[in-house]
Amino acid sequence: MKNYLSFGGGVNSVAMMLLLLDEGVKFEAVYVWMPDWPETHEYLMMLEEKGYPITVILPMLTMRNQRISNLYDYAWGYRMFPMRKPRWCTSRFKLDTFYNYAKTPCFVMLGIDVGESHRATLSSINGVENRYPLIEREIDRNGCIEIIKSHGLPIPIKSGCIICPYQGVAQLKELRRRHPDLFCKVVELENRNNQYRISKGKKPCYALKKPISKIVNEPDAYLFEELSYPPCNCGL
Repeated sequence: MKNYLSFGGGVNSVAMMLLLLDEGVKFEAVYVWMPDWPETHEYLMMLEEKGYPITVILPMLTMRNQRISNLYDYAWGYRMFPMRKPRWCTSRFKLDTFYNYAKTPCFVMLGIDVGESHRATLSSINGVENRYPLIEREIDRNGCIEIIKSHGLPIPIKSGCIICPYQGVAQLKELRRRHPDLFCKVVELENRNNQYRISKGKKPCYALKKPISKIVNEPDAYLFEELSYPPCNCGL
């Protein structure tokens, strides 16, 4: 059966790819394009320039009889903002896209390290079986970093979509510092969603319990404890 590597552009998936290449394992690394941080897209291009083959596929959903491949545009069109429950952004844009592309039966290798083994679940559904190479080899986060360094590559930033509801305050503050234009787009999308909710007689809804613009501007002493940021299977 064919091996697919779910590639997110972060430390774990990069290390997993390098490890399996060193071991001579044959696989296809697949990245589902999302509105991730620009640094993640730049890192992806750097890997491709260095000869690491990565297949980039675009999500394709229909919105008012038009094909949409950008999560942000989709959310803007429907006046939505990704929330933790239900995690529709992951299922519709990442997982559905990936599994529609993969040819079954197959193995899908996920970059969960041994320190996060509680997140790994044995699954074999519709001809797709999950594998966890890092856990099988007892490699933790530090081990992943060492693998990347040993190949002379820079350490990638924590990967993730700019509108992921699991971002912590520290990440949003960093987004505002590095990419104020993208931060404004996140705030505008949250405001648009809540304006729509209010017009329908519903209460505003916030991924971080308060408006993002307000939280990011609060003094550090009053910030919420930084939220955990679990990957969405392919944003490792």
